[in-house]
Amino acid sequence: MEIFIIASWHIWMQRNNFIFYRGRPSFISWKTSFYEEAKLQAFRLSEEKQHAFLLRLDSLS
Repeated sequence: MEIFIIASWHIWMQRNNFIFYRGRPSFISWKTSFYEEAKLQAFRLSEEKQHAFLLRLDSLS
């Protein structure tokens, strides 16, 4: 669930960057910011869940 929320949030941020700052949305910048945010969110989880979460995150790449 967290992965989908983080992904959606970063799609929204790409949209805002395009509208307000005339930035160019790209998959590479989305993916980079998504991975950084997801790794930060992993610290909120217990060690067992954190390991599973990071494995799942790595499988998406």
